[in-house]
Amino acid sequence: MIDFFKMHGAGNDYIFIDCRSRSVPDPAALAIRISDRHRGVGSDGLVLLQNAEGADLRMRIFNADGTEAEMCGNAARCAARYAWDCGWVNHEPLRLQTAAGLRILWNGPQGAVTVVMGRPAPLSGPAVQWQGQTLSRISVGNPHGVLFCEDTETFPLQQAAEELSRKVSLNLEAVQPLGPNRLKVRVWERGSGETLACGTGACAAAAAATLRRHCDRGQPVAVQMPGGELTVRWLADGRMLLTGEAVYVFRGE
Repeated sequence: MIDFFKMHGAGNDYIFIDCRSRSVPDPAALAIRISDRHRGVGSDGLVLLQNAEGADLRMRIFNADGTEAEMCGNAARCAARYAWDCGWVNHEPLRLQTAAGLRILWNGPQGAVTVVMGRPAPLSGPAVQWQGQTLSRISVGNPHGVLFCEDTETFPLQQAAEELSRKVSLNLEAVQPLGPNRLKVRVWERGSGETLACGTGACAAAAAATLRRHCDRGQPVAVQMPGGELTVRWLADGRMLLTGEAVYVFRGE
């Protein structure tokens, strides 16, 4: 029997296992089984929380198809909330080791958690087009592609993701500017499909929108996703801050 708990950030849900006193021998296979929404618990993936050297804890993320992801902003905030609540960590800021590097987190207002997501960077390689629009490719610890549209509700996200996957391997965001510093976003994640939210995707969308002057550098950007709203701020020193909820769903074994 394996004790687990489920959490979500803006609807982006994960199964977490505290691995301080246990190991998971085949996390990729377990991620596939446990993430199944009909025959398993149901989630966008599996997160293992482990002891770490040079950090307070380590997070490993496995997508619903068993592939390992570099980083997830929503999972990072949930991991920090759990570590504080169970007494694993008794200080702020919290230092979280991920496959994309060290991330710093602290408590925010009304149960929110803020994570320093690092500095977005353009992805190298030749330009990629989709239906006449150049894909904005940005790394926020993991690779993202951003396409702007007039209406995210009618945007053929799955079609675009499947067609682009033949050329590049990345997560895809459809972004609709709603006004100054406000975006509406849908996201397709590698290994999981369309999800209700994505923290790194929100950062990629905000970065791309700022470069196109839809948003102002240094100001909070409200990113509306199907599962809820996240706030992104791109600081003058290049770092991005992501703030949002970290909510328990249930525990089980």
